Amino acid sequence: MQHDDLSSISISRLLAADNWQQQYKLIIQWGKLLSPKPEIRTAENLIRGCELPVWLTCTQCAGKLYFSFDADSSVIKGLAALLLVQINDKTLVELADLDLAESLQLLGLEKHLTPSRSNGFNGIISRVYELLKVADKLF
Repeated sequence: MQHDDLSSISISRLLAADNWQQQYKLIIQWGKLLSPKPEIRTAENLIRGCELPVWLTCTQCAGKLYFSFDADSSVIKGLAALLLVQINDKTLVELADLDLAESLQLLGLEKHLTPSRSNGFNGIISRVYELLKVADKLF
């Protein structure tokens, strides 16, 4: 599976934005970097608890983990891209101590998200941790 090029995502650029509207535009722009992945849209990859359907998978190559995400919402895809840029191309050891909720909380986005988007985003983070536990056993 081809992985998305997320090299243009810059957390410092997001933090430097003057206001929420600029941050929101960046998030939507970054969501467009995630190509559609119909092959991961299966019941097994569906994240439960999200208002809209979202899918997440994890694969391993040469000791590194790669997560793939798909959704119809460009905002959710943009938020997922922010997450993926922090976790893709890392080993289990590198991800062991990463607190995704805290690292994203530092961005201050949750105060601008609707409750349903916030819950969905937390569901994505929870699913990442579930996949990491599975990866620890499989890889």
